[in-house]
Amino acid sequence: PMRCSCSYGRGIPRIIMNKIISLLLACVLAASMCACSRTKETNTDGTDPALTEEGTEDPEETASVEGTAETDIEKKGEVPECLGRPFPDFTVTDTDGNTFILSEALKDHEAVLINIFATWCGPCQLESPFLEEAYEKYGDRAAFIVISGDPNDTLDMVRDFGRDFGLKMPMGLDENRIMESIGANAYPTTVIVDRFGNAAFFHSGSFISFRDVSVLIEHFLGDGYTETSVLNEIPLPDRTSVFPAASSRDVFVDNESAREIFFINEEQPDIHLKAYIVNDDTAHVRLQSRAIDNPYYMMCYHSNEMYLHSFASLLDEKSASYLFDAPIPEENEDPFFAGLYVTDFSDDDPAEAISVYLIRSEDALDKLCQGLAGDGWKLSEENVEELAKEEPSAYVLHVFDQYGNPVPDMIVNFCTDQACAQTQSDENGIISFDGAEDNYHIQLLKAPEGYSFDPDFEFYTGKKYGQWRLLIRKDS
Repeated sequence: PMRCSCSYGRGIPRIIMNKIISLLLACVLAASMCACSRTKETNTDGTDPALTEEGTEDPEETASVEGTAETDIEKKGEVPECLGRPFPDFTVTDTDGNTFILSEALKDHEAVLINIFATWCGPCQLESPFLEEAYEKYGDRAAFIVISGDPNDTLDMVRDFGRDFGLKMPMGLDENRIMESIGANAYPTTVIVDRFGNAAFFHSGSFISFRDVSVLIEHFLGDGYTETSVLNEIPLPDRTSVFPAASSRDVFVDNESAREIFFINEEQPDIHLKAYIVNDDTAHVRLQSRAIDNPYYMMCYHSNEMYLHSFASLLDEKSASYLFDAPIPEENEDPFFAGLYVTDFSDDDPAEAISVYLIRSEDALDKLCQGLAGDGWKLSEENVEELAKEEPSAYVLHVFDQYGNPVPDMIVNFCTDQACAQTQSDENGIISFDGAEDNYHIQLLKAPEGYSFDPDFEFYTGKKYGQWRLLIRKDS
């Protein structure tokens, strides 16, 4: 995930109107993609800096940890040194005066989740309800301890943070310099210590849903966990599923009253920036992503709700679309607009992100134009051609496993009431069927060796050509 010095929540509208439209374009776009640098930076007025600066502080030299364990890295990538090794014992006095000792917690729990945060960290705030929900569900089997790694935080500040966000998890201060010992350099950072006392998961950046925390913890629970199994990323669901796809990413508002408006910027011609005037309380938003976009990584952030939605969580199976309703503020409210920011949190290219503004009236549009003008954005006198949209000329399935890798040699039937046509995915995991348009019943016939699918999975294409992302399981 990206690491950035950032503050979410109430600050977003201020940042947006204070020369941000370079904006979204860097780091505000999603809490899980964004972690805060260890040192809280401030502007001369005491406010948090804009969201485009990356944390530059180098982590201190990590303490060596003796002992190793057999590991099973689920995904390749940079692996922190602490993973797979015994985690050093530590003691924390929580905000209720209770003593938390790691070694004692492991005596009657199957795992321990350690979350390192800072009270000023926006992504930490966004993930806190997901951690709390997991604590309430798994707290009898997995121990939780949330500690502030910021030396400027006091126990009273941590207690206030917990009260403000309704947290019942044990919370305290990093009295043992755990951050330094494991080489963490961003907030939040989460480590899971398994029943064998080994660090088995390390993640810098906030969780984006309860599902992420839940599927992670469940990996370490149960009688089937017989040796240390390291995770380097949050597992995706491994159930067979299908998601709509298109030739480009985009955001649409489907209200009858909606009027689409475009902004242009000569210095940033590749950025997709638009607004909708909607004379309703709520915008009916439809999101669009490409087949190569993982719907569990694609995020839509609503600035006023201060909440992240993964595309997968917004799937409406009946319409085969990603849908949600976005509240629109009144013109006299502060802020007077709602911002929608869409990105894949693994993207490094700001041009891949999409920013859309929802406003109520022409007067609100004038105010928005004034706010964006400082960064060189101006209202287009003519409707800007939208991103190129290729009309599909076939039924196309893009077959992936739960880790986002294409799956070749997947055999599928396209069936009508009269006949079936057998197809197979190529080396890129793509199946293309250009038969006459019809509502085809997709039958999964055979997965390549090492993969499987749910036998009761069903899917109908509908009568129009289109693209879909088909997810099957890579067996362990």
